[in-house]
Amino acid sequence: MKCGIREILFATLMLGLLAGTWFFVFKPSGEKQVARRAETEKRRKELADLKLLTAGVGDIERKTEELQQAIKFFESKLPQQKQIDQILKQVWQMAEANTLQTRTIKTLKSERFATYAEQPIQVSLSGNFRHGFHAFLRQLEGLDRIIRVTQMKLEKVPDRDGEVQAHLTLTIFFEPDADDAKLAEVH
Repeated sequence: MKCGIREILFATLMLGLLAGTWFFVFKPSGEKQVARRAETEKRRKELADLKLLTAGVGDIERKTEELQQAIKFFESKLPQQKQIDQILKQVWQMAEANTLQTRTIKTLKSERFATYAEQPIQVSLSGNFRHGFHAFLRQLEGLDRIIRVTQMKLEKVPDRDGEVQAHLTLTIFFEPDADDAKLAEVH
């Protein structure tokens, strides 16, 4: 076979056409395909991350419901402000029922918060520790209202076996009146 200028020119033209096709068609198509695969992988990863993040959404709704029920429970334990006198009377009666002598009961300044208030009360009692004071504290703990003993000072009564004098600060949690609650939210 004879290779002339026409054949060399034709072969060069064919190689140029092949190179041009690769450069203008196959190379951009391959780059687009690689970019699409990278984008697909990126979106799959984002989708997997989204599934992980949203997996707990149903759990959050359940936990929110549980917390709302707990709030309702504790609010049911909060007496109205006008019921504090009844609770004080109940504490006084519990002390007397346990043969404790009530020396003093003094209410301190109440503290108000957005949804509840605290009424601290100083109480001085005296009587037998084992049969009176201990039983009084257990009954106080068993009340269906939220009461906290924030301070307690016990002194042994001289010359009287088992007798103590107790100074307590009780905190009664209560639901403030509607007008007082609005004031607390403003401040």
